[in-house]
Amino acid sequence: MAHERGYNSYRGRKPVGKIILAILLVLIILASAGFIVLQRYVVYDDSGKPRLVLPEKSPSPASSALPDSSADNLEITVQQPEETKIKLQGIQLGSDPSAWKSAVDGLTAAAQDAFCVTMKAVGGQLQYQSAVDGAPLSDTASAASKALPELLVGDAYAVARISCLRDTLYAKAHVEDAGLKNAGGYIFYDGNNENWLDPSKQGTRVYLCAIAKECAAMGFDEIILTDLSYPTVGKLTKIHYGSGTGAQSQFDYNAEQLSGCLTAIRDALKGSGVKLSLELPETVLNNNGVDETAGIDYPNRLESLIDHVYVPTTADKVNGLRQRITDPDALIPELSTAPAVSGDQPYLLVS
Repeated sequence: MAHERGYNSYRGRKPVGKIILAILLVLIILASAGFIVLQRYVVYDDSGKPRLVLPEKSPSPASSALPDSSADNLEITVQQPEETKIKLQGIQLGSDPSAWKSAVDGLTAAAQDAFCVTMKAVGGQLQYQSAVDGAPLSDTASAASKALPELLVGDAYAVARISCLRDTLYAKAHVEDAGLKNAGGYIFYDGNNENWLDPSKQGTRVYLCAIAKECAAMGFDEIILTDLSYPTVGKLTKIHYGSGTGAQSQFDYNAEQLSGCLTAIRDALKGSGVKLSLELPETVLNNNGVDETAGIDYPNRLESLIDHVYVPTTADKVNGLRQRITDPDALIPELSTAPAVSGDQPYLLVS
């Protein structure tokens, strides 16, 4: 019986030459890749001869030298200097510079930490050697300037007292640019036969700013301005106050001038770190901080410009006065005798 003829798929051996060719091709590719990789590690010496420098193997984390385990918990603490808290319990120094050092040395024994020196007295005399042109000096100015440096480098809190506008000497010598005049154009005399500086005049502000800056440069921590007011005794209707187009009343104008004068002094002290404070009579605080005759409007024009308000008073009235100002802690009473139990309450002891 005849068989049908057909075609079956060929299952013979693959040619050996093709296999060898594929292997060679793979080797050539690997060699080329290796050559390219190794090229980065080939360096040449001075003669131009190449050599292979392989990178050093980096130590594994496990083989690296580990720091002491205690270092993981190491905390570095930077010791900040403690800020010395000032209670401002101090004394007013007298007019004799030779007694100042012993008085300041006695502060610690009395549990006090501050002292106050009058640098510009009522009447106008400066109690130190000033470089301000035309400034009248007291007889003790030279001695005071010698005594002050030792006091001002100590730990005690130092306060300078400056009488502002109650100034006969400078007002008389500078009537036109600084003196307060009467309606006739002459220097005004109050009921005590004293003369005053005019806070609205630029000469007054420049002068007071210069004195404040000198005190700051000496190293005082705080400046108290006293007598920042218009005269309150004498023929006050004779004063040539001046006026402003925006002022609603003479009191409004006067209060604006005092505020402007205080602002100028505060601006002059910017960057010095010196605190600026104001002394007011007890009667002013008891009258809601207003004295229209003096031109003082404490709550609306002055309070925000100062750090402390000093008030001559007695110990039994201090708590009541604290309630009359926005910040009770800003009140520093000026007392003639130290309170029996002071605690941390501040005071300035004046004789």
